[in-house]
Amino acid sequence: MLLIFLSILQLFYVLLLSPLIFGIFSKFEERIESKKGPSIFQPYYDLFKLFRKQVVVPEVSSPFFHVVPYVEFALYSLLTLVLPIITAFPLEFGPTVDFIGGGLIFGAAALLKKIASLDSRSNYSHLGVSRAASMGALAEPITVLIFIMLGVISKTNNPYIINNVLQTSSSWYLSLTHWFVAAAFFMILLVETGKLPIEHHSTAELGMIDQAMDLEYSGMDLAFYKWGGYIKKFLLMSVFVNVYTVPFFVPMKYNLSSIAIYTGIHFLKLLGLVISMGLLEESISKFRLFKNFDYMAISFSLAFLSFLAFYTTNGGF
Repeated sequence: MLLIFLSILQLFYVLLLSPLIFGIFSKFEERIESKKGPSIFQPYYDLFKLFRKQVVVPEVSSPFFHVVPYVEFALYSLLTLVLPIITAFPLEFGPTVDFIGGGLIFGAAALLKKIASLDSRSNYSHLGVSRAASMGALAEPITVLIFIMLGVISKTNNPYIINNVLQTSSSWYLSLTHWFVAAAFFMILLVETGKLPIEHHSTAELGMIDQAMDLEYSGMDLAFYKWGGYIKKFLLMSVFVNVYTVPFFVPMKYNLSSIAIYTGIHFLKLLGLVISMGLLEESISKFRLFKNFDYMAISFSLAFLSFLAFYTTNGGF
């Protein structure tokens, strides 16, 4: 029962705080640009407004188009129950999937979104799907290689065990293998969260990728679509800080007070990542679309360097 309680707690923690993180991100970027910017609670206002609006769908679309935002939201909610967010020990549904299984769920949600966008018959949606598919074809093999190298470190693809290994082994934490993997994943994180230098939401059709795929959604459909997107980004950022870069302090044993304290620490970790990404976004320009492939090549090179570091430095130390 305790594990079920913690699973529910983690689910609500992610559902409630995921919009806030991106409200803070938007506010931080606007402040850097000397603008007032929207409230950090603007994503909540937007969701509340969308939940009250009428749902309008393209006349030529099938029921599949209407269903996908809810399925996407459910898949990302499922992932909140199996990833190390506020604990470093598996919760009730933790043993269900490992990193590879979680990656497949992320991939399934992305595939459904692409198919639904095509079903809208919108030219802009088709444009976004084409670009997203091109990026995904490069990003997904890199992600698999990253997971494989973390599996080499911990001899498993279980994210909880990977956290425990990096949290307790300074030699692995400081190894070249680990930091090449972390750098490669950070580059993939920028791709998956739609950040510069890959994407910027102010460039309209000249550079839009993911934001082109939801143009035909409205009302509650769009609310769940956006909320699912917040959850996805929140989970990826949480995996980056909890498993890849700052695995420390995550409770490895059941202790309710430690878990309660760590929820605050975890939020501070995410704020640190938000500040880092915000400063990065405000200091670089967006790549041209054809340059994105060079960016992905660098990410792959870093992941491959982790492989070389492991086998040429006696286990990566």
